[in-house]
Amino acid sequence: MWVQQPYKPTPGNIAGWIFLGILGTWMLHRRNPELQTTRFEQHELSPAQEFDSFLRQHRSMRGGGDPVAFQWLFQSGAAAGVPAGSVVRTRLLALDAQGRPARRCEHIHVNVSVGGHGRLSNLTALRHWVNSELAVDFVDEVAELLDASIRISINNQEMFTHRSQFRFNKAPVRYVQLSVRPVVLSSKAGSSGGNTSNRTWPTLVVHEILVSAQDHFGNEIAGSDLAGDDNGICNGFAIQSSSRFVDVLSGGQVSLNSKGEASVLVRSRAPGTVEFRLVPLGGNAVSSSSRTLMGGNLQVRFADPPGAGINTASSHVVAGPNRSDDKWVAMAQEVKEAFLHAWQGYKRYAWGTDELQPLSKKGKDTFGNIGMTILDSLTTLWLMDLKHEFDEGAAFVESELDFDTADREISVFEVVIRALGGLLGAHALSGRPAFLERALELGERLLPALNSTSGFPMPRWNLARGLGKTTYNAASEPTILAEAGSLQLEFRYLSAVSGDMRFSKAAEVCSEAIRATGASGILPVHLSPPEGGPPKIMNDNRAMGALADSYYEYLLKQWLQSPEETQFKDEWMAVMDDLPSLVHPDPRKESSEGSKLQLTEMDFQGGRIWKMDHLSCFVPGMAALGLMNVPKGDIQGSRNASWFRMAEGLTASCMHLWKDTKTGLAPEYVLLHQSGNGEKLIEGSGKHSFLRPETAESLFYLYRLTGHNRYRKWGKNLFHAIVEHAKVPGGYASVKDVNKIPTEKMDEMQSFVMAETLKYLYLLFSPPETLDLERFVLNTEGHPFRTLRSW
Repeated sequence: MWVQQPYKPTPGNIAGWIFLGILGTWMLHRRNPELQTTRFEQHELSPAQEFDSFLRQHRSMRGGGDPVAFQWLFQSGAAAGVPAGSVVRTRLLALDAQGRPARRCEHIHVNVSVGGHGRLSNLTALRHWVNSELAVDFVDEVAELLDASIRISINNQEMFTHRSQFRFNKAPVRYVQLSVRPVVLSSKAGSSGGNTSNRTWPTLVVHEILVSAQDHFGNEIAGSDLAGDDNGICNGFAIQSSSRFVDVLSGGQVSLNSKGEASVLVRSRAPGTVEFRLVPLGGNAVSSSSRTLMGGNLQVRFADPPGAGINTASSHVVAGPNRSDDKWVAMAQEVKEAFLHAWQGYKRYAWGTDELQPLSKKGKDTFGNIGMTILDSLTTLWLMDLKHEFDEGAAFVESELDFDTADREISVFEVVIRALGGLLGAHALSGRPAFLERALELGERLLPALNSTSGFPMPRWNLARGLGKTTYNAASEPTILAEAGSLQLEFRYLSAVSGDMRFSKAAEVCSEAIRATGASGILPVHLSPPEGGPPKIMNDNRAMGALADSYYEYLLKQWLQSPEETQFKDEWMAVMDDLPSLVHPDPRKESSEGSKLQLTEMDFQGGRIWKMDHLSCFVPGMAALGLMNVPKGDIQGSRNASWFRMAEGLTASCMHLWKDTKTGLAPEYVLLHQSGNGEKLIEGSGKHSFLRPETAESLFYLYRLTGHNRYRKWGKNLFHAIVEHAKVPGGYASVKDVNKIPTEKMDEMQSFVMAETLKYLYLLFSPPETLDLERFVLNTEGHPFRTLRSW
């Protein structure tokens, strides 16, 4: 728009300008006694006034007096701006004392200066007065605010200078560039557009088609213009594809993402090369010189990760064990048979309930009877290529799963990692729409539990009624660190496969609340309550096991899920830099090489607590996963060496939690001798075994990192201990005392035995192509989600 800016002399020359003005007026008055003053006005025609008509009306007025006033006339629309490359028409009118066209204009001299990249049009002749009119037309091919100054002299005496501004907007779109990148899941994500012609993108997850454009003169078009606006420059654009396997979300219309970029979300349900094209909406979106957009097409290649694919029939194909490795193929088959024993017991005695009670052979309502064992077993069934059993589970999800049965407050954390994670993992592996549909339903029911004043989630929630806070005080019950930091992978992935960003935004609020405490590295296991105040850390122990574990795991895995979001990698590396303070002996020292390291805890005053949880045995596997993925430049030198020592030494210690008991089963936790000599004491409250998966998980990752068969051998011992001492006719039972033979069983079989323990053992004995860790990331319950990056 133009803004009238009358000339304002500086204090240093104000007297001179006053003198010149008086002198010029005196000279005109001397030659023209009837002249009383001189005036200058700037005027823009209204939309109802037509430029040439106004001028014809002006010319029709009979004049004849000497010029005493000037009017700078602008065409209608100058305030809003005109497209770059077009002409801004203005006329300088000389008027007599009665406001009529003046005569004798030949002694009036006009000089015009133009800022920026603007210039006078070729038709402008500043000495060519036509009667009382002087054409002063401007052209600019750059979108910018143009400064123009007009200086009028009469008989070589400068009378006054007037300055004005008017805007040249971007011209209509002419050139377009399309690129593809992973969907943005947080406000901190980086950008990764550019040349995508040689990349392959995963099916089933949502990607962004980014749209950038220029006008005919090379001016960059703003994303808001491409998304459509009200100023007439652009009516908007849409992305189209002719493939019946491609979903173009929100009708394909270009809109602004959280970063203000013009984009459209797309998702391919099948592998193949797809062409996307940009089309204008409305008649004024494209340069009138050409109705064809240049560069408005993009080809994108989609593929299924190995071991996954859209299952449109009742059978599917996954990578099976490598037959050249018969010894370990046989072990994988043993694990599969053990899993089938558990599945058949659950199916026969507890179908549709949450968990099997293998001794009494009946079902147990642990999470509202939503069939948790089924949801938690789906991904294991797929990876083991148990086609019939997978279809049984899928049929339950499609027609029997009812979240309204969960009419009481249940753990938000457990439902997220087991049920939501299981549904999303089943969708990631099979592509069946029903899994995503039910995951979205569950996500909707869980969203209100993440709505708190602090940003931390509620600990328990009623899925049927959408209520919480009846069994706890949200303003006084502290938040468990693992619960605040272990829903992000699932909620972000739900957004990544659905295009509904509400879920990832809710997850980001939780992450930001943890950051808002100001703490980094290893945090206390408790944070402030969800309600009643801002997020804070509590004076509590620091540990990697119970109450904390998966928070640290998810820092690394969120980065693996979306590599542009490097803030997660940085936060995880701060944890790894702190971790040696909990490990004995110090893994940063070369003397610790080959030692069975002990992972302890720390009280809030910094004192060591000589206790090791089996839950903390995920740590060496996490370190191994980091070593496989973190750029070498980030871990050169001591970091690389200490991480590797921790990965190997802690895995050995975790394996000894199993080997050093009479049953070969690991207890829940042990107390360590303060001398650090490796002696362990199993307390009464920790002597039981739930057949937890953390050691098997680390054996799997250590084998993938090193290829050493000792990890498979240790896994074989671990598996045989489970079969020998936990197997019962109905399934597998937890054990009351790991040092008592024959074992006394507990009437429970946790769903994670089938979701994780047996799955990790099966993967340990299977070849890498059974699950590609570059294209999948496992949640804390062992459910694979597709990574959101190209290959």
